[in-house]
Amino acid sequence: MKKLNNAMKLIALAAIVTAGTFWGVTKVSAASDPLRSTGMFGITSGQTARLNIFFVEDAATRVELSFVDGDGNILSQKVIDSFSLKSGFLDLRGVDLPRTHSSRTQVRAVVRFIDSPDIRVADDCISSLEVFDNESGETRFLVPAVQKVLDPAVR
Repeated sequence: MKKLNNAMKLIALAAIVTAGTFWGVTKVSAASDPLRSTGMFGITSGQTARLNIFFVEDAATRVELSFVDGDGNILSQKVIDSFSLKSGFLDLRGVDLPRTHSSRTQVRAVVRFIDSPDIRVADDCISSLEVFDNESGETRFLVPAVQKVLDPAVR
């Protein structure tokens, strides 16, 4: 009986975490726009997170770069148009973030492809995430490509 009770608790917890994950994703994006997102990561007041985008060949698209908190609230946002730029970035300085009970703030990076219901447009864009130390400029970690393209039709 105790094993069954623990199993039910585990299933309920998994359902809550899964629902919370998808709720946060849809809160940030428009219903028809594909997006890429990192997992949650932490930055301190002495660090900056930089989300980069590079348009391969003649990618005719607009992307919205943003950083969001754990509840999906937008902390920083910028739209980049591939018609005028070959690449771009968005910085989020840790010192500008509201402080919580911790010295770290948990955030995630999101790349949304604006007015592009076709997820193949994401193949023409390469994104990366870097967190670096403000004082020394040293990279603390680098995510070479913001991972998964989410198809809004599947949600």
